[in-house]
Amino acid sequence: MDDLNTPLNEGAQTIAADGKTIVFGAGDREGGFGGYDLYISEYRNDAFTAPVNLGEAINTKARERQPSLSSDGKTLFFECNRPDGLGGTDIWVAYKQANGSWTNAQNIGQPINTGHDESAPFLHPDGQTLYFMSNGHPGMGGFDLYLSRKQPDGTWGVPVNLGYPINTKADEGALIVSLDGQKAYFTSDKTKGRATDIFEFEMPKSIQPQAVTYVNATVKDADTKQVLSDANAVFINPTSNTKHLEAKTDQEGTFLVVLPKDTDFGLNVSRKGYVFYSEYFALSESYLSQRPYNLEIFLQAIPEKTASTPVTSKPIVLKNLFFETGSSAILEKSFPELQQLQTLLEQQPQLHIEIHGHTDDVGDELSNQQLSEQRAQAVYDYLIKVGIPQVRLAYKGFGESQPIAPNDTPEGRQINRRTAFVIKGK
Repeated sequence: MDDLNTPLNEGAQTIAADGKTIVFGAGDREGGFGGYDLYISEYRNDAFTAPVNLGEAINTKARERQPSLSSDGKTLFFECNRPDGLGGTDIWVAYKQANGSWTNAQNIGQPINTGHDESAPFLHPDGQTLYFMSNGHPGMGGFDLYLSRKQPDGTWGVPVNLGYPINTKADEGALIVSLDGQKAYFTSDKTKGRATDIFEFEMPKSIQPQAVTYVNATVKDADTKQVLSDANAVFINPTSNTKHLEAKTDQEGTFLVVLPKDTDFGLNVSRKGYVFYSEYFALSESYLSQRPYNLEIFLQAIPEKTASTPVTSKPIVLKNLFFETGSSAILEKSFPELQQLQTLLEQQPQLHIEIHGHTDDVGDELSNQQLSEQRAQAVYDYLIKVGIPQVRLAYKGFGESQPIAPNDTPEGRQINRRTAFVIKGK
C-alpha cells in the first residue's frame, strides 16, 4: 500500500467486490479540489496503481469522505458537506460510465437526506440496501443507524431506524454488514469511560439485506489455456428475458459479480473470434445458492473455414436451453440462448454445426433415444425458421448413451439432460 499512503491524511476506504478497485479519502494532496477529496486506485500486476483524484465531477472545495462502492464498482456513494445540499452533511451518489469517467455527483435527496447530518453510507453487495448514520431522523440519541431499501422504481424507501439495542442515546457510527447479511460491525461511544469502540451484532431478520452469492470466473482459450481479457459476460433473468447485469474480464481474464439468491440466472460469455459459452445458476433452489461459484471458463476459437475442412470442435453445451418435461417443446426462457446461437451463425457464415441431444437414464432406452432426437431437431427447426440455411445444419440424438456425470443423483441427471452443438466440416 506504499503507493496509497503518504505522510498526509488517508481516510476511510471502500473496495469493489472483486478486490481490484479501491476508493479512499485523502486530505491536502497537491492538485486536490478541497480540504478532503476522493481518490481511486486499481490493482494491476500484483500492485495498486498510483491513486488518481476522481476529479471535479465528484470532488469540490467541500469535504468528500466515507465512500462506498457498489459490488460491481459502478456506483459510488459518499458523504459531503457541500453548501448546496439539504443541510449539514448529506449523502451523494455518482455513476461510472462506459468510458471509465464518472457522472457529476448528485445529492441522493429525500427521504434519506435531511436538514441535519447524514454520513457513512454503506451499500450492501446486494445493491438494494443502503445503511447510514444520521442525526436528522427520529432516533434514540445523537447519531443513530438506519437503512433504506431500493424500491422497484429505483428510488430509495423511507429510512428505518435499526432500533434498540443497536441504537442508544449515544452516537452510533459507521456500519458494515457481512456478505451473507448475518453479522454487522459498527462504531459507538456508548462504552462509559472510553472513546469510540467497535461493536458487532447478529443482524435481526427484519434489517438484513437481500441474500446474495457471487460468481468468480476466469476465462481462457480452450486450446492455449491463455487468459482472455475483454470477454463479455452477460447475466440474464430467464423469467423476464431481461439483462440483469454485464461485466468484462480484466487483464487477468477474470470477472466477479454478486447475484441475489432465490432468483435464477443465465450466463452468456462471448469474445470476438470465439464461440460463446453459457451457464445456468438455479439460485431459486436453496441447496444450490448456499455456496459461491468459482468457474474456469474455456472459449473455443472459431475456425476460419469449415465447409471443406474436416473440423470437429468439442461439444458446446447450451446450458440455457430448456424443454417441457418429457417433451421437445422449447420453453420461452430458452430464446435468449437460441438467439445467441442464431447470431453466431449469422456472423460466421463459414460455420456448419451439428446439434446433439442427450438424456439421463430415467425411462427406457428407446424412449430416451427418441426424445433426444426430437429435442435436437427442435433446435434445428428453430434455426431454419429464423433463416439459417439448412445445408449448414444437422442434428443427432444420443439418448442416454453418453453421460458426462453419474446418473445416481438429481444433479448428475440434470447435467446429462443436455443439448449441445459441434462445429463440423462439410
